[in-house]
Amino acid sequence: MKIAFFGTPDTAVPYLRRLAQEHEVVAVVTQPDRPRGRGRRLAVPPVKAEALRLNLPVLQPGQVKCAEFCRCTELRAAEASVVVAYGQILPAELCATADRPALNVHYSLLPDLRGAAPVQRALLEGRQKTGITVQYVAEELDAGDIILQREVAIAPEDDAERLFEKLQEIGVPALSRALRLLEKGQAPRVPQDGRQATYALPLRPEEAAVHWGEAAETIVNQVRAFSPSPGAYCHHQGRRLKLSAPELVPGEQRKGNPGEITNLSSQGLTVQTGEGSALIGEVQPEGRRRMGAADYARGARLSVGDVLQNG
Repeated sequence: MKIAFFGTPDTAVPYLRRLAQEHEVVAVVTQPDRPRGRGRRLAVPPVKAEALRLNLPVLQPGQVKCAEFCRCTELRAAEASVVVAYGQILPAELCATADRPALNVHYSLLPDLRGAAPVQRALLEGRQKTGITVQYVAEELDAGDIILQREVAIAPEDDAERLFEKLQEIGVPALSRALRLLEKGQAPRVPQDGRQATYALPLRPEEAAVHWGEAAETIVNQVRAFSPSPGAYCHHQGRRLKLSAPELVPGEQRKGNPGEITNLSSQGLTVQTGEGSALIGEVQPEGRRRMGAADYARGARLSVGDVLQNG
């Protein structure tokens, strides 16, 4: 099939790569280059970099809803469109129609967790499973008819980075399967039950701040959801300290006040919370790289009884 691909970040690159192997990609639509870093140099989106490597035509509209863009020759040549983490909502002209279907891979089992942050919200809520949905693009966000779904278990050690990887591992072949069904005229259209819809709202900066008075399970899920980026954090000696590799400490008796370090080991820092204790395996001090929490404790001369402040 002739495919127009819409995507921007690293997570979309494997989908483009697979599409280029199995179909004719007539256009790759991605976000414009943006200034990044201290030097504010223009950075190329990962999807654009991969498209150029594959010698595919790249389009970077500032606004995808522009009527002139919707009528461009490259898009009109496509028999179908695929959208994976593009970053803009497609206008009605580019949504799924009978003669030019548009498919999207969403990282939840729709209609559950519609919206911008389904992976992080699944972790924040402490869920034990999630999945991917290949849906037809509709005008209402993540409300399209479903072609297929795949489920995956969420392990206690999964953070956002690892869960994205697991979903990508099942999402790439699922999209390939959906397009084969589409080519054969066998792709189902299963309507979503909007009454069952839940929503994964974008993450807010203040949600990354750790408050040690919360329950240990809540804090562990928070650290998992924000790891590795932007990173859940507390403060130590007045400086921000990002936390990662958390574990719930089972059966731990209360040994101190919230934020107090109750144990130091090669595994990391055990910190008292409002309910239970959390083991923090890795940290990233402000202005430095991520490191083992035990290494940080030695360098910062932490002792049992020292207190980490809230974020």
